[in-house]
Amino acid sequence: MQDFISDIYHRRLIDTYTEVRETFKKLGMMLSVLDRQISDIYHEIECTNEEELDAIACTVRLKAALTRRRCVKDEMARLKPFNSMAKQALNEIEVRYEGALRASFEIRQQVNISMTVEEVAAEMGVEGLR
Repeated sequence: MQDFISDIYHRRLIDTYTEVRETFKKLGMMLSVLDRQISDIYHEIECTNEEELDAIACTVRLKAALTRRRCVKDEMARLKPFNSMAKQALNEIEVRYEGALRASFEIRQQVNISMTVEEVAAEMGVEGLR
């Protein structure tokens, strides 16, 4: 089966969306771990007597966890438009691309096209289509 230029771009879009989605999931997992750390520190503070509590150590750990959490949340906020818009766009592209593939198949069958666009480009001296 011949590989059309559109197939290459289609795969690239899917791969990019998959990568964005996986990165977003990893950031979500990191956020969950940090939330758990913060919750553990709060629990430690809650369950420890005032005399035994090392407030400075708890504050340092809490600040570090909160700083890391803010860093992850910031990156998630920056990535969120890519994640949501890419999903919407990919859904729309899938619908349109399937229609284009059906139409292309019918036309290629009707007029018996066996050439590839690369062959046409080579005949015409055009480079760099892929």
